[in-house]
Amino acid sequence: MFRQEMDLRPPSLAKINKESVIICDADNIAIAHAAKKDRGNGSEINSLVVDPSFRGRGLSHKLLEKCGDGRLFAYTRDIRLQSALEKAGFVRAATPGLFCTVNVIISRLGIFSWMIFSLEFRRIIHQIKHIMDYKLYVREGSELGE
Repeated sequence: MFRQEMDLRPPSLAKINKESVIICDADNIAIAHAAKKDRGNGSEINSLVVDPSFRGRGLSHKLLEKCGDGRLFAYTRDIRLQSALEKAGFVRAATPGLFCTVNVIISRLGIFSWMIFSLEFRRIIHQIKHIMDYKLYVREGSELGE
């Protein structure tokens, strides 16, 4: 799934961790995945992928539900994901806040360095070409203190 999606981080950087949300099919094979990363005063959904053969079944909505009630934000240029984010209560924003922005910039510089090191030039060119197409969506947390 990850190798085909040029907007995502390189597969070598995709990690399953306690913040990951995975939906499996009846054979316990992952068919949808969302990865969150704590960015200080909110968590970034830095990838949300549904296997192409399972799209159109509401799995992105289920992933967003399972991401929790805290403050979340996501950058995307995918119109389908933009629609799912809006239906889940996310709104367009200019910035996720100063602390989150600094955190994201540092993270992206690390990812960019890794893509150069791992010779992911096709992915780098694709992402630079489309950088202005990404839209930020933010959902304020419903939990106190988030």
